[in-house]
Amino acid sequence: MKALSVLIIEDSKAQRLFMLELCRQMGITEIAEADNGRSALAVMDGRSKPFDLLICDLEMPDIDGIELINLLSARHIRSGLIIASGRERSLLSAVELMASTEGLYVLGALQKPVAEAELLALVRKYQQDDLKQKQACEQRERLLLGKEELQQALTERRFVLHYQPKIDFATVKLTGAEALVRLQGTDGQLIFPNDFIPLCERFGLIDELSYQVIELAIAQQQRWLAAGLSLSISVNLSAYSFEQSEFSARVIALIKDCAVPPNSLIFEVTETGVIKDIGRALAILTRLRLFGCGLSIDDYGTGYSSVKQLSQIPFTELKVDRSLVDGISTKAHLQVIFESTLSMCQKLGIELVAEGVERPDDWHYLQQAGCNIAQGYLISPPLPEQRFCQWVQNGMTFLSKVGHKG
Repeated sequence: MKALSVLIIEDSKAQRLFMLELCRQMGITEIAEADNGRSALAVMDGRSKPFDLLICDLEMPDIDGIELINLLSARHIRSGLIIASGRERSLLSAVELMASTEGLYVLGALQKPVAEAELLALVRKYQQDDLKQKQACEQRERLLLGKEELQQALTERRFVLHYQPKIDFATVKLTGAEALVRLQGTDGQLIFPNDFIPLCERFGLIDELSYQVIELAIAQQQRWLAAGLSLSISVNLSAYSFEQSEFSARVIALIKDCAVPPNSLIFEVTETGVIKDIGRALAILTRLRLFGCGLSIDDYGTGYSSVKQLSQIPFTELKVDRSLVDGISTKAHLQVIFESTLSMCQKLGIELVAEGVERPDDWHYLQQAGCNIAQGYLISPPLPEQRFCQWVQNGMTFLSKVGHKG
């Protein structure tokens, strides 16, 4: 790992020295200090390259932490930001969200007095993210996918599905999986959605890709049923596709003729807020429900998915965005939001799925609160078909992480 540079922005000299010592104990040697936002900007302006990490207090004279965050955003600063404050957790979470929304790279927020282990975890997160980002940039430079390459991949059917398990909290049994598309490169390497979905949308290929994914999901369902595995399978369906009546007709025809129970198919509707013609969208979504398919509102709690869409479309499932799940066991404000969402779902007869479950403590909170379904890396990352089946046959190895004896 490369040597890190850190700027500590803190008006209390005692707190600065404390943070300075923690950084030194972690092997960080390039450390600068500032006692408020204005002096921090002056220190940053005096450098030829940006700091790797900024550790920032909120309550400071002159330019405070909130104003500094706004100024950093205006400068498009990409340093890793760690917020450190003695204020309540709900306020820290709100500032985290604000900074992230402003486009800053937020590693996390720590309550004072800062524990060495907590700070070390965020520093390591930065190092891991930095490595992944460099690898991803190198991969994108190698890829440079054009319309012809993507069209060829569709023709050669090189798109494949990986499956992320969905677990019933009450029974701790496998109930289904979300199908996530990958592109098999000509060199055998997997290419992930962020590197081809936007391009498919730009080149007008997204409908063909979505149709192939549905075909693959149905074929997978047939193989699972033949093997005695009765699971639901969730497929993402972009709201942009609802504008195309031909695409909608093809999907309806495919569902009508498929040899799997329609109630085992769930369509996750993404970006519901961009639906321009709600009438046209409802034409396909209501027909899918009439056939018995499930409808899921994806990433609930983000800008695109809201109560308005929930009131307009006959959803059977709601997926809470990972930003409202991560750390929920210790964040009271997230618990209030989740519990009100759960109450709403119970009254509407909608299943609630928690996405992004990565910590045992969050699992236990969600289970005790009465959440229906869990999905996330604590359970398993998305797996190709063979490895998914092996994971099931091996007894779902995540069970020991949550203290459950299968």
